[in-house]
Amino acid sequence: MRNYIFILTLIVLFGCSTPKQLNDYYSEDKNINLYTFVGKKISVTEFDPNAEEKGETIVDKVTGENQVRKSHIMDLGFRCKYSVLKNVFNKLENDTIDFVAYDHYGNPRFSEYKTVLLYISKSTKGNYYFHQKYQFDYLEKTSDGKFYGYTYDRKEKRKRITFKNKKIASIEDLFVKKKEEVFKSLFKKNGN
Repeated sequence: MRNYIFILTLIVLFGCSTPKQLNDYYSEDKNINLYTFVGKKISVTEFDPNAEEKGETIVDKVTGENQVRKSHIMDLGFRCKYSVLKNVFNKLENDTIDFVAYDHYGNPRFSEYKTVLLYISKSTKGNYYFHQKYQFDYLEKTSDGKFYGYTYDRKEKRKRITFKNKKIASIEDLFVKKKEEVFKSLFKKNGN
């Protein structure tokens, strides 16, 4: 019985990994149009993204008639408001942020969680922020108030993707993983 308790104690002490100190990580590169932050949900409200589309009037080359050309967005639109608890990549100046999110499957999954690591960009005109589609990391808090998330090993077999080996990860680990896998071309284009 003593051996079992000793072995169990060793497993608990050496088998559990702890997240890095999360509140110290911050990185910046103003040449990259990406803002990553720890956010706490204030509101997520659905809107019709096609209702605001005015269309472009063009002249038909064959008939000479005026026509209105409109694009149709197939996703649902959401106006999101989040508290910025911590900037992770590129600084958002305000303590709250409004942005839009588009999701083909309904409510964006990040809205299901209280606190998340979000990835947003500024529009080309610079007048609003938008969510990088489907990109977020769910976060939990330790008893001493530090945030952490989880990473998974991605396995692809016969065109089927599975996620295994759930591991505790720091905010830095989560950001670096997204940077290397999802936003690889964005950072490569800017020499990072």
